[in-house]
Amino acid sequence: MDASAARTLTSQIADDLGWLEEHCRQNPDQAAQAGQLRLAAALVRDCIGPFLDDQPTTPLHVVVVGGAGAGKSTVANLLSGATAAETNPQAGFTRHPIAYTSDNGTLSWTGHLGFLGPLQRLPQPGPANLDADVYQVRHVPPDETSLHLLKDYVIWDCPDMTTWAAGGYVSRLLEISGLADVVVYVASDERYNDEMPTQFLKLLLESGKPVVVCLVKMKEGDAPALVNHFQREVLSRLPLPVVACLTIPFLSPPELADPARRAPRYRIPLLNQVAVIGRPAKAARFRTIQGATNYLATHHDNLLGSARSDVAALQTWRAVVEAGKLEFDARYQREYLYGEKLARFDDALVRLIDLLDLPGVGKFVSGTLWVMRWPYQTVKNLAIKALKRPDTIAMPELPVLEQSLAGWLDLLRKEAARRGGSHPLWAHIERGFASGLADQARDQFQQGFRGFQLGQADEVERTARAIYEELEKSPVALNTLRGGKFALDVAAITATLVAGPLLWWQHALLIPLAASISHQLVELLGRGYVEGQRELARQRQQALMMQHLSAPLAEWLIHWPATGGSAYERLQLTLRRLPVAIQQLHAAVSQRLASAK
Repeated sequence: MDASAARTLTSQIADDLGWLEEHCRQNPDQAAQAGQLRLAAALVRDCIGPFLDDQPTTPLHVVVVGGAGAGKSTVANLLSGATAAETNPQAGFTRHPIAYTSDNGTLSWTGHLGFLGPLQRLPQPGPANLDADVYQVRHVPPDETSLHLLKDYVIWDCPDMTTWAAGGYVSRLLEISGLADVVVYVASDERYNDEMPTQFLKLLLESGKPVVVCLVKMKEGDAPALVNHFQREVLSRLPLPVVACLTIPFLSPPELADPARRAPRYRIPLLNQVAVIGRPAKAARFRTIQGATNYLATHHDNLLGSARSDVAALQTWRAVVEAGKLEFDARYQREYLYGEKLARFDDALVRLIDLLDLPGVGKFVSGTLWVMRWPYQTVKNLAIKALKRPDTIAMPELPVLEQSLAGWLDLLRKEAARRGGSHPLWAHIERGFASGLADQARDQFQQGFRGFQLGQADEVERTARAIYEELEKSPVALNTLRGGKFALDVAAITATLVAGPLLWWQHALLIPLAASISHQLVELLGRGYVEGQRELARQRQQALMMQHLSAPLAEWLIHWPATGGSAYERLQLTLRRLPVAIQQLHAAVSQRLASAK
């Protein structure tokens, strides 16, 4: 993947994750999930993006994190060898990230497009308690010891971990955490087992970050017991191990004022742990990139879990729409199709029976048989007319469809009103009905109905014509049927003649009756075939109605919440493309890592 494509891909992923985070923050119960999304976006734009853009390996980034009042700034000073970080007993004094780098260190690492997302760099150093989406870089002169960590590293002092719902502090902290090659986790003797910092520590370990734990602010004699207790109560419950667990007891004012010279017994073990993790720098950076990519690849389902309730609401809406469609289809069939005679098929039956008459000179024979059957046919028709119940007047097709549509929309409106307080999606649909959703649905219906009318007229006519046109196109089959019908007539008449010694007037009655009965049998067979085709035409008309009306309307209603620029439109887009994009990113990183070794 070339550099331009990689930038586009990482920008898209970071943007989608950022949108999901903001969408998630609208629900107070999903604040922790929003934090995970912010870290994932930071991993993409601050870690993976610069790597694919061929940013130099060094400097590595050491990020100091911890709970409120833990002593992060003190640890940052131990790492840098100076008192650059403003220590303050006030919890939450550091409110934006501060980077400490060597006096002669390059700042090329700040130049990547989209670096640190919404955080803007302060042009001049400012107070640590400035509460804004900014970061600052402070240059630190090298200490006089041989342990000058800043020549290869940038040390970050970060805001507190207070609560996942603290959008400002925590978002800034997560942004810098995504950048980290090494994390130094600081916990004080008083608050080493707070729930929020422990959750944050777990998240950092899951994202592949190597973590060094510093337990601070205890009496020196209590340090071993505190380490054992912390390992048992906190570390043993985490999914992955930390690199080391160090202790830094209370420092005296002179030690705090000059940590490089006055506190080497605590500083040196900490620097050694960081240095071991960071050597060689190329391997350390590759490990960071690999960990970030693996986290995205293995946790993308969990990252998309913030939208689980939205997806469930959309699926429920789909189910309600489809239930309404089933009732719409059934009502059309029940109230219209079952009563629709499709009279064109009666004409087709007459045409079919007429086709079976003999052609040419055979017309004289067919005419003679018709005259013989005429009395029977007349009596039969009069009897049928006398005994037949009047046809029920069926409701015209369009009113049936319109009433079915009204019932469908009423179902959806009532369901939206009933569920309006359960999820924002249903509230959105309820507002839609209040602002014209039903009228829009009727417009969609009218558009489909015009196509349905044209289609069904052609379908009925074509099916009815096919009953006799197929015979007309097959002379062999037609003549076979004609011959069979004539043979049946002859057999019936012959059987009457040879039945026994009858008087002439008895023959005069029985011969027409026999001819009529044979004709009736043929007509029954033809009627059965035509009725079968009539029922197939009804089924095709039902399918045609669903094709032009109910199916498109159901699809339109299902997708309505995710159209018109709504949040659910963006949600659908994000859920569809994010997993694919993460797979593409994983493949690009794997290829780049393999070629760089």
